[in-house]
Amino acid sequence: MITRTLKLTAIAFAVATAATSAYAQNQATVAVKIQGPEKAPELQFAGSPRLHQVYENAQIKPEEIFWPGVRLVSAEKHNEIIQKQKQLTQQLYKLERYFQQEGQRSYAQLANRIASQISNWPVVGAEPIGRGHVEQGPKDVTLGVDINKKSSLTSYYDEARLNINANPQLPQGSKEQPARYQLLMPTIEKHQTKHLQVIGAVWMPFTMSYHPHFTARETAHKENFKQRLEAITHKDKVLQVTAQGDIQEIAIDPYNAHSQKFSAGAKILALFNTKKLPKEFKNINTQMAELAKYWNPLQPTLHETSHFTTLGKYTQSEKEQQPPMLIFGEADKKPRPSTSDYGSVGLLQMPSGRHAEQGEFSFTYSDQEEYRRWALNLQLFPWLEATLRYNDIRTRKYSQFEEFSGDQTYKDRGVDLKLRLTEETRWIPETSVGIRDLAGTGLFAGEYVAASKRLGNFDFTAGIGWGYLGKNNNINNPFCELTDEFCNRTGGFSGRGGSFEVDKWFKGNTAWFAGLEYQTPWDPLSIKVEYDSNNYKNEPSTVAMPQDSRWNYGLEYDLGNNMSLKASYERGNTIMFGFTLRTNLANAKQPKIDSHRKRPPAPPRLQSVEQLKQQDELNKLRTTMNAEASTWVRELALSEDEQTLTLYGSQYRYRDSELGLEKISRVLATEVPDSIKTYQFIDQSGTMNLAQNNIDAEIFKDAMGRRTINATTQQAYSRSEVTDNPGDMIYKKEFEFADLPTVSVKPYLDQSFGGPEDFYLYQLGVDARVRYSLSRNTFVAGTASLRVIDNYDKFNYTTGTETGALPRVRTYVREYVTGSDVFLRNLQVIHRRQLADNWFAAGYVGYQEQMFGGFGGELLYRELDSNWAVGLDINYAKQRDWENHFGFRDYDVITGHLTGYWRPNFMPNSLVRVAAGQFLAGDRGALVAFDHKFDSGIIVGAYAAKTNVSAEEYGEGSFTKGFYISIPFDILQLRYSPGRGTIGWSPLTRDGGQMLGREFSLFGATDKRSPYYVD
Repeated sequence: MITRTLKLTAIAFAVATAATSAYAQNQATVAVKIQGPEKAPELQFAGSPRLHQVYENAQIKPEEIFWPGVRLVSAEKHNEIIQKQKQLTQQLYKLERYFQQEGQRSYAQLANRIASQISNWPVVGAEPIGRGHVEQGPKDVTLGVDINKKSSLTSYYDEARLNINANPQLPQGSKEQPARYQLLMPTIEKHQTKHLQVIGAVWMPFTMSYHPHFTARETAHKENFKQRLEAITHKDKVLQVTAQGDIQEIAIDPYNAHSQKFSAGAKILALFNTKKLPKEFKNINTQMAELAKYWNPLQPTLHETSHFTTLGKYTQSEKEQQPPMLIFGEADKKPRPSTSDYGSVGLLQMPSGRHAEQGEFSFTYSDQEEYRRWALNLQLFPWLEATLRYNDIRTRKYSQFEEFSGDQTYKDRGVDLKLRLTEETRWIPETSVGIRDLAGTGLFAGEYVAASKRLGNFDFTAGIGWGYLGKNNNINNPFCELTDEFCNRTGGFSGRGGSFEVDKWFKGNTAWFAGLEYQTPWDPLSIKVEYDSNNYKNEPSTVAMPQDSRWNYGLEYDLGNNMSLKASYERGNTIMFGFTLRTNLANAKQPKIDSHRKRPPAPPRLQSVEQLKQQDELNKLRTTMNAEASTWVRELALSEDEQTLTLYGSQYRYRDSELGLEKISRVLATEVPDSIKTYQFIDQSGTMNLAQNNIDAEIFKDAMGRRTINATTQQAYSRSEVTDNPGDMIYKKEFEFADLPTVSVKPYLDQSFGGPEDFYLYQLGVDARVRYSLSRNTFVAGTASLRVIDNYDKFNYTTGTETGALPRVRTYVREYVTGSDVFLRNLQVIHRRQLADNWFAAGYVGYQEQMFGGFGGELLYRELDSNWAVGLDINYAKQRDWENHFGFRDYDVITGHLTGYWRPNFMPNSLVRVAAGQFLAGDRGALVAFDHKFDSGIIVGAYAAKTNVSAEEYGEGSFTKGFYISIPFDILQLRYSPGRGTIGWSPLTRDGGQMLGREFSLFGATDKRSPYYVD
């Protein structure tokens, strides 16, 4: 009886299941065909399933699936990929015709073969189901790991189950026309392959054995890879397309290989040498790589290439195989060029043709008997290196007047530049031209052309030097063949030093130099050997410096953590030691602690617009925006159709404006009704409307909740001019006087280097900053400073009087910084307003800076998202009295400048600023400044001001110049912050070319109009 009951129950369950399945099939709006496993059902879903639901219904064993190869294919995406395949094939046939017309028959045949090969690639229209599609760097960085490295084409079983970003919703069709997908689920047993398939610019695709313990270069050597490539194919690098669809460049030549490895089962894409192709085909390698990402994981190899495999050639087990011996060896990590004694990238005394990675920033100290050197080196662009150096000549006094400079030894300043001429390739060395002591006293001035070529662990350098680098005079100056002017070089320097001595460059004695750097098998240690082009006669040290040998030998030991020690034996009789500290400004980052994490997707709290309009709800919304999105909302408006919500305010925490916008959007998406389709956030400064950020609510919600496969939050954003008709104002926060001003306290450091009184003059103290708003556009700001410690009492510069060629507008620095332990740095009232969409104005009165007070105004024209702006400021400035915090001296001046701002399209992360007008000392001329912002947000800049004051009237240095570095606070701390700190350097403090130190400028206040200082 029990048995019969169980049977009836089972039958009833089976009937019910069949009925349910039939009902789902009748109601199905999504159909997914599983391919790969032995059981390959077609799943039917009523509604839009999540990816993890498809996985759970697929009747698979997760441990049997090769998850890196899982792909979800849609008809629409498949058609798109097939079209790209056809376009690439047609382009290759076009390339074939080009070679035929040029009479290059072998190249034409190769292009034909490659076109035929690519037309047979088994590509599929894989949708971006992975996390990498919606989590894009450099915005989301966790402990130094860029989330963008996550695959966008595959989603693992547990990942889809636990992470919504890897669990997209499959868009549905209709009952009459269901949305159809194929879920390709390769199995480990049938479809996972270890071997490497070479495709792309080859005569015929072929396979190579995968050697897990070999580097890529060792594998290429073992498999005779280069011998199988064509003349038009790159021999030094390939692209690897992994099973996950990730693309990586792999170096395989002795000059660039550095222990990279191939991935098991990867497609190795041989590349065209685009230098041998017409310009219209320059992107053909990128097109091949993008297409290869969509390889069908169920067909891991091209069937017709099986007889070209080399698998049968190697019968040894992997354990028995040893990596091949490579000529010149191979570096264990990507080589990082080391610095010379002079602080620039090079050997010992000699430079090299090498450049570091962009953003590399180093400090080098070197010490020997006659000279001691401090140097800062920056790789500003991939092709430009700049070095700032101080040479301490230990055998000379700074001056013959002890009462002026005491017993300080002479400090010579120098600026070096190195410009790359050629990048290194398989046959061409990295070649650079450089100038030492670009604008100094000329004591160590020299020019050079150097070339460096790497072969495995050996890096060879050879070059020609002029000036200080050509004193050995062992070859004839090649430029003498052009004109006799290059045969002789005058000594000394013009003016008061600091000028560009262009008329001496590449003239006079010439000498060759050479050397090598060898990376030893012991990874931290490298050895340097060089042939010196200097004979050390008539040295700036003014003492005899015998040279017993022209060969110099050195060791460089890498301590890790961005520090290395160096020691060398030079001139056959002198020992040098030193160290280098370095970091990379482009990659600087800091993990963050955010008290309010991103809101997860959820239904909106408010269900109707009527609820939203209630004042209590609007206050709650403003409070939530402040707490979770760090956004202060002053006004809200609702359009007539009640589908657009406009918010006026400012986001005050996130330097990454896109992150701030995402926080705002997440709050709105989970607070306001679904009937609101567009959010508009007006970025304000006071009442100045800087830009309108438009957020498409539907697209954003699709991306936030992965309600569709392809949506991203970036697709939801756009910028525009501020709307003139936002609708009805449903909330407005009236201005109220605060009970107390905003107060912040921070340390300050004023400093100068290289003065005659002391090499380093400094003042360390504490600033108390106060700000109090008088209206939305008017505020009072001031800074009171407490001096803690300094040595500015040593500063004794006395040249210049108010009646001389240059009034002392800056050189009373000792009196200002030592007059009192507590002083008023600035105190002023500032008013700003927006005159029109693109016109902004400001007026101010008070103590603008420590040395000057007065009043003035500024006008700025700046278009939305434009790469240029122009401003005009005019000021009446009166010199402040250092003996009285609120008093003035007799000197006053009208100063002001017409300033142009330009961000070149070819260098979008750079800002050029040119200001022409009258300076504080009454001198007239122009200041030129150049800023470059790295990906980290760090800005490095340099400036120079040239006026109608002669070098003799100006004094030592000839003209005002310096550089500065602006560091975002949030890369130094765990909390987000939009603020910055600036450190500046000027070789000397003199009175010419000095601008009024205005803390608040319209260009900075309107930055969100066309963002530069924020991201």
